[in-house]
Formats: sequence, structure tokens, C-alpha cells
Amino acid sequence: LPGMETTKMRASVQQALKELERFQCGSNGGMASWPGNCASTSPYLTAYLLHVFKVAADMKYTVDRGMRDRAYGYLEKQLAAPPPTNEGWWPSYTAWQAFAVRTLVEGGRNQDSNLNRLYGYRDRMPVFALAYLHDALMVKGETGARVTDLRRRMSNAVLVEAGSAHVEELSDPYLLWLWSSNVRTTAIVLNSLVKAGVADAPVRQMVRWLMLARKHGRWGNTQENAHAMQALVNYYRKYEPDVPSFRAIAALGAQELAREDFKGRSSSSVTKELSMSQVLAATPAGTSRPLTFTREGTGTLFYSTRLRYVPDTFPLQALDSGLRVERRYEPFVETGSKPAAASYKAGDLVRVTLTFSLTKERRFVAVTDPLPGGFEAVESWFATTAQQLAAQQDRQTSSRDGRDEAQEESDWDNWWQTGGFDHVERHDDRVQLFATRLSEGVHEFSYVVRATTAGTFRTAPMRAEEMYTPEIFGRTPSTTIDIRK
Repeated sequence: LPGMETTKMRASVQQALKELERFQCGSNGGMASWPGNCASTSPYLTAYLLHVFKVAADMKYTVDRGMRDRAYGYLEKQLAAPPPTNEGWWPSYTAWQAFAVRTLVEGGRNQDSNLNRLYGYRDRMPVFALAYLHDALMVKGETGARVTDLRRRMSNAVLVEAGSAHVEELSDPYLLWLWSSNVRTTAIVLNSLVKAGVADAPVRQMVRWLMLARKHGRWGNTQENAHAMQALVNYYRKYEPDVPSFRAIAALGAQELAREDFKGRSSSSVTKELSMSQVLAATPAGTSRPLTFTREGTGTLFYSTRLRYVPDTFPLQALDSGLRVERRYEPFVETGSKPAAASYKAGDLVRVTLTFSLTKERRFVAVTDPLPGGFEAVESWFATTAQQLAAQQDRQTSSRDGRDEAQEESDWDNWWQTGGFDHVERHDDRVQLFATRLSEGVHEFSYVVRATTAGTFRTAPMRAEEMYTPEIFGRTPSTTIDIRK
């Protein structure tokens, strides 16, 4: 890792482990959020730290055995407490219980009765809790129907698309207290499947999704980073133990397209682009040739192919290739709304509303909305005759709760759950939006333009795509806008 001095790393880790022991409360053995603040202790935090201590002990670090035993005893007492009466708490309740049981089983404690009890709650568990329960059964050496059932449930939650795969986690507000997210759950499930050696699991696709989900080389928070790194390390130790040393060759029929040598571990890739004329020269119309990738040497070769094209018909129809998008133009009013229209007078203000209907979470979404020739974007900081126009700009809403995010800028809980467009660019001929994450559901973004030039104008389609998997995209149909003098 950049900036890490490996010669000092072990001593630093040992010191950190010693400091973590200070979070234990002597009264009950549980772990608190702050050293000495024992008014409340957390079974989930206790299980998490016990997992860290177990991994450290296995790596020959010095960990106080008495401290661990007291924490194990605390977890066993918490597991014996009555379940909550509030039905809304059950996903988070079963989640921390599954994690606690897995931690106890890893620590050598018999948890057969709790395993039987929690397996009966499997229909009410988030996906990452199913993975923890699966881990616990694997540690105790169980095979058979229960293991098969849990793997089936995890597999059903894995969404495979465009060469990548991720887990769509249960959307529940109480799970936020456990730092739940799709990245975190994907990493936890990947780790569980890798450790169990499930042959038919899409582990490589999940690895690819996790790598694409990074921003500036890291994931969204410390929980996502910790679980992702643990899963990826276990993955490459199991499936990519050989240091790459091979030559890769791509060919179309008998014609070699690319040749490259790969030495050592690296995330760099080699790209070869072919024009359609080159493809047709090697494969005349009406014929076919195999596209092959060959590896000479040791290591794993990863490859992908994409076809970029431009439709030669007009007007274009709407297209949903993983992203369903809509666009409407309507007269701007300060309060309320007016029906969509296709005809305006020069000088009119027009609200453009873009709607995104998502069946699953999307990441790194880029949107380009070309402006018709007779429109120009109105900057939110320009002075205009429309009162409160600045406050009306860049309005975002989500179907999860219907609230206007522009009016609730401090509601980080809502933003955490739904995501949104975090960067907007206005140009003379287009408006561009970028979202790090958009949750499943319906999202709307609207902005204001002014009709400036009389005439009849064709509107180019609005297009949205995932930046790192552009084969997942959607576009609106092209329409006609009339602007009168």
C-alpha cells in the first residue's frame, strides 16, 4: 500500500490491537463506542472486534485471551435475550445475531441451538446475514440441505449484468446502523462464497463489480473498504495464487489483432480498437469468424469486447438497455406545474424534467441531455425576472419518500439511502449530470431553459449510461419543439 512502511507495519498493528482492548467494558465484557463510555455497549461492535482479534491471533499477533473470553460471554448473554416486539427491527436484529453466532463459532463456541433458531428466521434476514449464517455452518463442517438453501438464497440476490455482478441488499432504514450497503454486502457474500469454494458462483464478476465501484481508488467508507479488501485478498489467494507471467493474443479468425506480455500483478489493461471497415475486411458481410483470446504462460487472462455503433435512422425511438429514461418539457411556473407542451413563445421559461426508472442500484451514471437549437440553459446564479428561479433549479426527487432533496439539503440519511446527481455541467448545447450512486426506484432531475429563437427544432435523445459499463444505457425518443415569435 502506498505510504506504508512494511518494516514498521507489524508493530503498528500490535499497538492498534492493544488500544482496541480499551473499548471493552469491565461490567459486562461488551464493547463500547468510546473507551470508558460504558452506559451502552453494542453486540454488533463486540462481534466485529472479536472477529478482528480472531484474525489477528491466527496471524500470530498477541491478543489477550481473557479479554476475548469476556467478550464471548457477553455475546452469549445478548443472544439469549428476548427478540424485539417491533417487526420493523427484525432485519437488523437477525443481522447482528447471525454475525454474533458466526463470531462465536469461529471462536470455538458451540452455537447449535442459536444456529437452529436463526435458520428459522432466514426469510426475515438481509443478504449479508445469510452469508454470516452460511459461514457459521461451514466453520462447524456442516453440509446438506441448510447449506444448499442458504447458497440458493444468496445466489438469488446476485444480479449478473454486462460482465459484472453484485448483490442488491434489502432496503431497510434500521440496517444503516450496521453500515449496510450494496458494496458491503457484495463483499461479504463474495468472501463467503470464496471461502466455501462454491464452483458455480459468479465470483469473478463480483470482483469486477467491486473494482468498478471504487472512487479515487477506494470505496465509500471504512466498512466497505475493510470488507472489500478482505474478500479480494481471499479471492486472489484462492483463485489467482500464481503471479501472472504470460503472453495474451487476440485474433479474429486467422488475423491477429493484438499481442501483449503481462508480467506481475497489475490492474492496467491494454485496449485495441478496430473500425468497422477493418472488421468487414477480415469478415466480409454475410460471413462469420471466431474472435479468440489465447494465453501463453501462467496466470489468469481477463478480457472483454464491446461494439460501439451509431443508428442511421431518424427520428430515434426510445431504448431501454438497463436504464429506462424519460424526458418532458413543460412551461415553468413558480408554484405547481403545467401540462407538458411542445410549443412555446420566444422568451418563455421551460422546465425540463428527466426521469430515471431503475430496477436496481446503478453506479457512476453519466447523463447527457442535448438542448434543442432554440433553447439555452438558465444558470441558477443568473438574475432573472422569475422570482425564486435560483431556488427552483436542479431539483431532485426520489420515489423512496417523495421528498424534494433540494429543500432538504441537510437530510444526509435520505441521500445515503437514495443517492443522487452530485455534479452538474451546463454548456451552450447540452446539460450533463453525473451520479456516483442511484438507488433502485424512480429519480427525477429538472432544470430550467429559456426559449430564445423562433423556429421548429428536432430534439436529440437524452442518453444515460453507466460510465464503466456503457453497454448499460438508455435513451429517450427524439421529438419536435416549436418556438413562436
